Amino acid sequence: MNNKTYKYEKYMKNLPYIKGLQLYKAVGMTLYLIIDKNRTLKFALSSASTKHNFKPKKRIEELVRIALPDDFFEKRQRANAPKVKREEAGVRLQMLRDMEVQADLHISSMREKNE
Repeated sequence: MNNKTYKYEKYMKNLPYIKGLQLYKAVGMTLYLIIDKNRTLKFALSSASTKHNFKPKKRIEELVRIALPDDFFEKRQRANAPKVKREEAGVRLQMLRDMEVQADLHISSMREKNE
């Protein structure tokens, strides 16, 4: 017997009760592909929908999004980004913050002159 534990099973516990067996299996397969196999949401939805013959995919996606944390895809996207891009984004963000501070100082100095 296979006693291997999968990461997706932890997320399956976050789901509300699912009446249909096909829907339950499709959601489980989608979570497995996304979490344990690092597949994209689109691929996982398509595969699970086809294998378990469940339509509409939107229903599967809604349940998957309930099971996963809100920032799951954002974190994974950031983690998979090339390091150079992350560094460039950090520099751009710092420059943007500096520009916002300068703009605030400029506006406050203009207000002081008018008073």
